Amino acid sequence: MQNNLMKKRRVLNLAALFTLTFAIGIPTISFAAQAGNDQLRVKTGTPKKTKETIFSSLVSWKQEEGAENKAKGLTYIDGSNTKTAKDVEAAKKIAKSLNGGINYEAPGSRGATVKYTDNTSEFVVTNTSGFDLTRVIFGDYTNQKLQYNIPGKSFSEASVDLAIDLVYSAAVEYIDNFSSNIVQETAGGVISVTIDNKSPIEIKTKGKSTKQLETEISKALGGIAHFSSEPIYPNIVELKSRNYKPFDGGEIQIFGLNAKSITIDVNDSGLGVLTKFRFPAVNEPEDNFENSVMKLVGFLLVASLGAIFYARKKSKTTPS
Repeated sequence: MQNNLMKKRRVLNLAALFTLTFAIGIPTISFAAQAGNDQLRVKTGTPKKTKETIFSSLVSWKQEEGAENKAKGLTYIDGSNTKTAKDVEAAKKIAKSLNGGINYEAPGSRGATVKYTDNTSEFVVTNTSGFDLTRVIFGDYTNQKLQYNIPGKSFSEASVDLAIDLVYSAAVEYIDNFSSNIVQETAGGVISVTIDNKSPIEIKTKGKSTKQLETEISKALGGIAHFSSEPIYPNIVELKSRNYKPFDGGEIQIFGLNAKSITIDVNDSGLGVLTKFRFPAVNEPEDNFENSVMKLVGFLLVASLGAIFYARKKSKTTPS
């Protein structure tokens, strides 16, 4: 009997030792994201405004349970420039400005990059190895047709949600406290939204507010979209930056879109559009993996200690 008890204790002690070893070693396990796991392709169009106009961009990313990093790009596109094809020039400038922002703002942890091929009118925003994209935002005030898609997947397959936020161009075309009598209103025109190769929905803008237009577009898109008075993710605001604007109280949100592409074409000189993309990692809380592991370790420790206590108690009450 004594030998059996000794064997049981050795087994239980080994189990406890294994659990402690597991607890010490497990935090070093890493499931690094592969480069190109998160992607967004953008096809640019010809700017309809025949003057230098702002185009802003932002990308954010994070590494497993780490904090989120972000970088912004800002460029000016001249719709009257005829030296190169206008859509090609737009793609090149946008890609260059966002890559420049990534290199400047996150030189030690570049979790995103923009891939551009010369003399083309498209580029791809993608994650780099070990990082996940969380958000991508494009702010177009040039009135160009822009098409967005996830290479090789639908938006629903990639678990990427999006929002369309119409804004007044005057909000970025004039500097606060240096301009007076700024009118924020539509000039009159048309907004079209196309899903894949379906017939576009077209909404006239004259005399309507951005909220009215967003509500009307949401209804026209049917069950795939809805108007929301809350942003798809917390708005980013920075002082002295024309790249971030306060949320204006409404946007069109499209979740789980079972389509390969969406094309947005704003043809109204009084309007711009912010198109926002939310990638799956944006919803993952920081330290999510570590917390899950620690819960498992805690359970194993309690189970092992409980078994040891039970075995010892039983050995004391069992006659030899």
